[in-house]
Amino acid sequence: MKKQIVLGVSLMGIAFLLLFFCIRERVQVMDVQILSEHKIKALQEERTPFDASVQTALQVNGVDAAWEQEEQRYYIPRNMQEEHWKGTLGASVDGVPAFVVWEEDAAFADIREAVAEGHEFRCMVYNDSGYALVSVLFTGLPVMSIDGNMGEQGTRITVFDPVLSARDGYQTEETLAYYNIRGNASKRFEKLGYRLEFFYDDGSEGRDISLLGMREDNDWQLKAMYSDRSKLRDKLSIELWNRIAEQTETKADDGCHMEYLELIINGEYRGLYGLVEPTDYKSLGLDKTRDLIYKAAADEWPNDSLFDVSEAEQSFVCAGISIRQADKTFYPGIWDPFRTFWNHGYEMESQEDLEVLYGCIDRQNFIEYDLYYNAIAGMDNRFKNIIYSTVMESDGTYLIRRIPWDQNYSWGDDFDPEEGDIKNIVYNPDLAEKWLNEEVFRNMQAYDTALPGDMYATWKSWRETFLKEDIWKSYAREQMDYLVDSGAFARDTKKWQDSGNVPDTEEIETFIDTRFVWLDEYLKI
Repeated sequence: MKKQIVLGVSLMGIAFLLLFFCIRERVQVMDVQILSEHKIKALQEERTPFDASVQTALQVNGVDAAWEQEEQRYYIPRNMQEEHWKGTLGASVDGVPAFVVWEEDAAFADIREAVAEGHEFRCMVYNDSGYALVSVLFTGLPVMSIDGNMGEQGTRITVFDPVLSARDGYQTEETLAYYNIRGNASKRFEKLGYRLEFFYDDGSEGRDISLLGMREDNDWQLKAMYSDRSKLRDKLSIELWNRIAEQTETKADDGCHMEYLELIINGEYRGLYGLVEPTDYKSLGLDKTRDLIYKAAADEWPNDSLFDVSEAEQSFVCAGISIRQADKTFYPGIWDPFRTFWNHGYEMESQEDLEVLYGCIDRQNFIEYDLYYNAIAGMDNRFKNIIYSTVMESDGTYLIRRIPWDQNYSWGDDFDPEEGDIKNIVYNPDLAEKWLNEEVFRNMQAYDTALPGDMYATWKSWRETFLKEDIWKSYAREQMDYLVDSGAFARDTKKWQDSGNVPDTEEIETFIDTRFVWLDEYLKI
């Protein structure tokens, strides 16, 4: 009987606690009370509005929240997959801690709809003598705020993430940083891509921070995705390559990772971006003391004369190819691995050339890369936008693998030279039934009779496991829902109207349905 009484009391206690927290959630948001209009007015009657010289600010977990100047509002992320509120909201007046309360708003009852529609909430920041009303927009994406001049030291970057953080909480990060424009194509657009580098507060390099659930690093990229109307093509392409790389037994072919965020720079809303880990020694598991990374970044082909010039001038660049060497130290012969690959791959003329090529490349990786860019119809990934991961052995031999990057011309998007606008891109349904090739693989096919069978075997294994239409159409819809429901897609569309954003997956799904089946028949032997 005593046990039953104790159990009953315990259950009542648990029920009381649950009721307490439910009631508390209804009257508090981010540990801040929601007050009725009557109570807000009562607080205001005892105070005067702050004049323009007084600086009020909101903080999330003690870090100044992201502020957009044009719309005069704060951006605060919320995890839309959770019912409860994460993080603690605070306030200050001229740098001194102050009080803050939310104005009662019926939209709190359906926060998902409010976030998707971009509803603005209001809170009152006040001290003993004055007050100010400020607007807050909750977003379903993480937010990054950059404050400082591009290309100069002293910039500060803050990141707010209750959505993807590996820490299972409301992650807030603040760091000294440097940022600059990333990519030649980005310079054509008003919406720029950026490269970020993080520093310690004393100005020293190499501050590694994990962001949006990705690895710890001090070097990041912000992808603008301006020319992609869906904002999905890079994301889908990156995820597909990573599924392919998971099937292998090496890290030396691993791709990057990308997650979405909203970006504000010096108070200006810049829109929806992809935060990207770089493909580098860390991601590829390479040895910094000996391994090399070559990068094909432009449609400029090298030759023996240009290789000779680069060697003589100790240059890390040869035509459209560059070298990423860990300690940035040039040494004689640093171009030899890629030069051998080039002369016997791109300039192949005999069976002997094929044998030399196969002595320095991972043949299966080249098959996978060829099938990959055909699966996505990666129009800009056949010669350029390729990382060449080069593992150097102690006996002087080496093994080269291909890894893709910048896959925006994909999933049906094609070059459109007749369009004449700066994007130079158009959806081309004909790509779904077209085989794409490039010089090295075309040469391999001419001399390697076993290649068609190995290509089909690889493709067949993919199709039986991870490369199914429903998987990738579902993933596209999931990502689109995430962007639309967060409210970020609509804000990016409003900010960059020339981008022509389309908030659906119809083009991509149509491409997938046609492309995969067509490749089934094309590759069949």
